[in-house]
Amino acid sequence: MATLNIFVSFEFDKDNKLRADFFGQAKTETNHRIRNCSLRESYPNDEWKAKARNAIRSCGVVVVLIGQDTHNAPGVKIETDMADSFRKPIIQIRPQGRTYNGLSHHGKPIPWKWKRINAELDAIAEQKGA
Repeated sequence: MATLNIFVSFEFDKDNKLRADFFGQAKTETNHRIRNCSLRESYPNDEWKAKARNAIRSCGVVVVLIGQDTHNAPGVKIETDMADSFRKPIIQIRPQGRTYNGLSHHGKPIPWKWKRINAELDAIAEQKGA
């Protein structure tokens, strides 16, 4: 499989563990070679936006990891708006056993089950000719 550059959007102050879990599991649960384009630290507002914009522009897909307050997180809204402006596909993933709300304007969240996640990534890679 080709490499998929993935930007993960999540509520930075509360859901950093979800991001770590996603990339940790991806090492063994997917056939895709995944390159993490996510921001790994906090920056001042303007610098954060510029770094996020560049990272999202260079990624192939944006994954939104849904935590308890993701639907209210202003940073996630800004990042998904950037993804929309670059016409990047967005996948919302909800941890198993959770009923958190996703972002209403980005389709129905999928469960955090790697068979389903891989099917979504396969479809995106196929569209991109990867």
